[in-house]
Amino acid sequence: MILGRKVRNYFNWNSLQLKSDPEICKHCHACTEHCPMILPVEEMVNKGRMENAECILCGTCVDGCKDGAITYSWKQ
Repeated sequence: MILGRKVRNYFNWNSLQLKSDPEICKHCHACTEHCPMILPVEEMVNKGRMENAECILCGTCVDGCKDGAITYSWKQ
């Protein structure tokens, strides 16, 4: 997956990614608490950068965010 991301970023190909909106985040910590990879998801949301080499795009953070601050996006 890490190699795939590097290739995707190098060629600027579209891909399924996580997108966040820090303005919507209520800091409930649900995204971080439910992440099976134990990533600092809330911190990633606040920075507005959801890409992490260890993220497996399982969607647990998307499902756990009741406010819709984290969504899937198809982009470069």
